[in-house]
Amino acid sequence: MAEDAGAASFALVVPGKALGKLDAEVAGAAIAEGLVLGAYRYQPPQKEQPKARKGQVCEVVLLDGKAREFARGFAAGEVGAAATVFARDLENQPSNLCTPSTLAKAAKQLAGNGVQVKVLERQAMERLGMNALLGVARGSSEAPKFIVLEFGPKRGKPVCVIGKGLTFDTGGISIKPAAKMDEMRYDMCGAGAVLGLFHALRHGAVTTKHRIIGLIAATENGVGPSAQKPGDVVRAMDGHTIEVLNTDAEGRLVLADAIAYGKKFYQPVRIVDLATLTGAVVVALGHEVAGIMGNDQKLCDELLAAGKAADEPLWQLPMWDCHKEQMKSKFADLANINAGQGNGSIAGAAFLSYFAGDTPWVHLDIAGTAYGGIAKDYYKSGAAGTAVRTLLHWVETL
Repeated sequence: MAEDAGAASFALVVPGKALGKLDAEVAGAAIAEGLVLGAYRYQPPQKEQPKARKGQVCEVVLLDGKAREFARGFAAGEVGAAATVFARDLENQPSNLCTPSTLAKAAKQLAGNGVQVKVLERQAMERLGMNALLGVARGSSEAPKFIVLEFGPKRGKPVCVIGKGLTFDTGGISIKPAAKMDEMRYDMCGAGAVLGLFHALRHGAVTTKHRIIGLIAATENGVGPSAQKPGDVVRAMDGHTIEVLNTDAEGRLVLADAIAYGKKFYQPVRIVDLATLTGAVVVALGHEVAGIMGNDQKLCDELLAAGKAADEPLWQLPMWDCHKEQMKSKFADLANINAGQGNGSIAGAAFLSYFAGDTPWVHLDIAGTAYGGIAKDYYKSGAAGTAVRTLLHWVETL
């Protein structure tokens, strides 16, 4: 309203009594998130760029309440919301502007203030045997990137957060229908969530005794003369062989190598992966709630609570031994789809469970919540920047 009225500055006065029984710190965070997220607009490339939006000076005042707690919450809310906006800006870009190299550049810009970044190129991935990821990358002329971010004490117990970074997904040889294929720019929203988390960490969101590791497998899934074919068999970094029955089930392939990398080099005590993995989760849960599956109920409960705190709800789906059995192949250790058994979202998680092994691990399928949700005061359209604040709430509880 202040922007529409052309106001250069405004003050928001919050009566303490209006908070009722709500904690002042929680209220401060919520108001900051609402202001920052509600003001977000993606600026697309145009012939004539509109005039830059004037930065508004906003003062928020709490009357008759716990002003110090309110201010602390407001500052934290601003950091989390700014990180979500950072993710939204990456996620909304078309795929010719947001390539794997773009994600790598964005990650490098986060270096500093405790965040360390390195990027593995194709040759390094080849030496490590990351053939599941590289198989997906074969159909594209864009170079794949494997991005590693670190934050926290070197001796802290490592926690891995892993994002799927498909900057565009044609489906490969198992090509997608033309309708709405442009939306596959959003197939990197898992990576967006991880980058958003590290944006918040860089800006002092939390202090943690844990070492937070972010891993992003970034590539395109294209159609070209070198693209992998249905029936091809690849060997993942940890030695598992995989029959690629459907080249459009590529997200689980790149995540398989990312999980294997995290386990080999960091021995994490917890793994959380995020991916716009399946259309099936949209069929099951729609656009307002994401799916969660995993091998450790305590970790699932932690993420469920974090999603509730962030107002980014998660719904747990089962993942049983029968689902894992469905992923076995006659021509390799595993197949990347379960060949007509249904339960598509669970099948993706069941496949990934072989790479997580005994490490406590949770998979978030954010294909529905990443974009396409109902318009709200704090979300209009396009990328939602989903799961950034969920991850942030979770890291705060470690």
